[in-house]
Amino acid sequence: MDRRSVVSDRVTVDGKFFALGRERFPFRGVTYGTFAPRADGYRFPEREVVKQDFAQLREAGFTVVRTYTCPPDDVLDLAADWDLRVLAGAFYPDWRYLVDGSRRDHRRVRREAVAEVRETARRLAGHEQVLGLSIGNEIPADVVRWFGADAIARTLRELVEVVREEDPALLATYGNYPTTEYLPLDALDFLTFNVFLEQPDDLRRYLTRLHHLAGDRPLVLGELGLDADTTAAGERRQAEVLDWQLETALERGVAGSCVFAFTDDWVVGDARVDDWHFGLTRADRSPRPALAVARKWNERTVRDLRADWPRISVVVCAYNAEATIDECLVHTCALDYPDLEIVVVDDGSEDATASIAARHPRVRLVKAPHAGLSAARNIGYRAATGELIAYLDSDAFPAPEWPYYLALGLDAPEVGGVGGPNVPPASDGAAAEVVAAAPGGPVHVLVSDDRAEHVPGCNMAFRKDVLEQVGGCQVVFTSAGDDVDLCWRVLDAGWEIGFHPAALVWHHRRGSLRAYLRQQRGYGRSEALVEARHPHRFTAAGTARWGGRIYNPVAPLAGRQRIYRGPFGSAPYQSGHHSDGHALELAHQLGLPAAALALPTAALGLLAPALALPALAALVLTAVLYAVDVARAPRRGAAFRLRLALHQLLQPIVRTAARAGQQRAARRAAPGAAPLPPVLRRLPRGGVLVAEDRTRAELAGAVLDGVRRRGLRVAAATGWDDHDGTLYMSSLLRGELITSSHPAGYVQLRVRGCVRRRALTAGAALAGGVALASPTLGAVLATAQLGTIVFAAARTRRLLPNLLGAA
Repeated sequence: MDRRSVVSDRVTVDGKFFALGRERFPFRGVTYGTFAPRADGYRFPEREVVKQDFAQLREAGFTVVRTYTCPPDDVLDLAADWDLRVLAGAFYPDWRYLVDGSRRDHRRVRREAVAEVRETARRLAGHEQVLGLSIGNEIPADVVRWFGADAIARTLRELVEVVREEDPALLATYGNYPTTEYLPLDALDFLTFNVFLEQPDDLRRYLTRLHHLAGDRPLVLGELGLDADTTAAGERRQAEVLDWQLETALERGVAGSCVFAFTDDWVVGDARVDDWHFGLTRADRSPRPALAVARKWNERTVRDLRADWPRISVVVCAYNAEATIDECLVHTCALDYPDLEIVVVDDGSEDATASIAARHPRVRLVKAPHAGLSAARNIGYRAATGELIAYLDSDAFPAPEWPYYLALGLDAPEVGGVGGPNVPPASDGAAAEVVAAAPGGPVHVLVSDDRAEHVPGCNMAFRKDVLEQVGGCQVVFTSAGDDVDLCWRVLDAGWEIGFHPAALVWHHRRGSLRAYLRQQRGYGRSEALVEARHPHRFTAAGTARWGGRIYNPVAPLAGRQRIYRGPFGSAPYQSGHHSDGHALELAHQLGLPAAALALPTAALGLLAPALALPALAALVLTAVLYAVDVARAPRRGAAFRLRLALHQLLQPIVRTAARAGQQRAARRAAPGAAPLPPVLRRLPRGGVLVAEDRTRAELAGAVLDGVRRRGLRVAAATGWDDHDGTLYMSSLLRGELITSSHPAGYVQLRVRGCVRRRALTAGAALAGGVALASPTLGAVLATAQLGTIVFAAARTRRLLPNLLGAA
């Protein structure tokens, strides 16, 4: 049989799951072997035994057989006879077989691994029964620690490339386990983890975590199960545990599970293993009770997890969306969720959006005058009849399981909303792939593995009564920002927002750099509106202060990681924790906009060379950040990395400029200004005395809000400060609001002026450098800085009397 022939009937990756053609492929797996070697050297039973085994597996509903060595032709032929797919393994003596291990030994293991994986991939290439190839299995944590995680990961990455060279369509994976969870395995087509946990809550939490490691790829459990020992009670216990293990895997959106193992008849090396009894069948192939449990779950899908599902209304808001609305509705209308309503709100489109939507019988079309995204979303949820309102963008479309996993994400009474990941379709092309990995896109922010601070508007759902409680979306947000504002108001109302990693939608990204920057400009304007309504959630620099961690399922974590290994490398769960890269983030978000302002000053170098120093420093900073971004970019080719780094340079400049241009108007237009108290007495140093007509915290908050509305940057106190808020009066001076509740019944307030020492030092250094070239210009610059401080100090003393006097 020609194993290299081109075939079309192969299992492929489809988002977080697998597909066979246009249908979802049900990955229902079991491990098979290893066995004692037969006459031809293969570690499999004789043909007749394999035939009987595969017949028994197929009768139990299994669709995948995982082997730990390369299957011979007769095993593959029998798999085809019984319509079983094979997840094959490539076996080679890895680093665990080395004592000490010199560099020469390490290179030898690598060469042997490459040769074995190449030969295995070549033999399996083009075979439609082969689901994928595992390039290794459970390299022990001590071995990885000894030789270095980076070295092992580089070799595994190279083995994946070998598989690609032999057969680009052959899926590649690696059988990892919790003790080496930290291994960077971004090159794999799907993530395989062997997990043995004996408590349902532990397994549920850990599977959710593994989803975040998998990103936009499927998660497969390569091994799960329980030792049945040799007693009837042990076999019953094995069946009970396997029952909730398979249910939990299905509920968590695991793409496939391989029960360990089919039979107790197995051999490791040349030794028969008699003290483990994980098999669904005993060594003589007689079934254990666990086989019936596996058969039950092999017949079930996520739909079978509940008898009664909540009614869901999918609300699609569309404005001039004729290019994408049909694709969105074709997939949405094909959902088999038992109680689903589809509402399309046409926001005054001027193209064929409404007529395209009307062609879909399941759609209820609501037309409205053009008023923006938030207004359309409010119209949608008010018109909907579902208990859960699921918002879907018109340029997105859902995976078949999407509504089920949204409903499962509402896993507690206090959860008022839920969301999931969004990833770009593979058909969008290289430009969209770059945009998807670039910053500033629609990503989720998680405070724990299954709780969110923010879920993007293209894939978010809320209980209808929660939307009614918080008043829906604020109509000031016409194109973006409404999802952030809504999530924060839901959290402020005491609700939690759930997150289910398998509730996936496909979301088209912008197809060019120009379109991406236009989007970021709009996001910047919307961000100013959000900041005006949630000032305490923003930093002094004007960027959002997230309490959780930002996750982009498309872009793997970059940079160095700290690995928790436990004493002497003994921890059973060894996690890798990436640093947040706060300094690098600040360099982008603050340094690049500042550099953009400084670059035009290069013309001043014609007057004096020293005046060109700020522009030169800006140019150096930009070049350094570009080089760093290229080095940190995902390994997807030089062109991808260079283009992504360019997006990362331009994004903060465009977004910051748009936000700054909108901030003053946004602050003045922000609703809900608290009344300010009148001044009872002016005090020395610009202080005032007012009546204590509310708590001091409320009073200080109202004053800070009033200052903010006048256009000054304000930062709330952290609790570690000796003041109640910071007011940025100028580039060289800040004010610190201080309050005191004395005498009784009154509150004293004053703003203490403080020089910003770092800024002053930098300014003095700049003036000194300029003075070396031109003493006159240096003196002018120093005088200007001094004048700035004097003016800001005077403004600081007048601030409270003017503000409260005006009130």
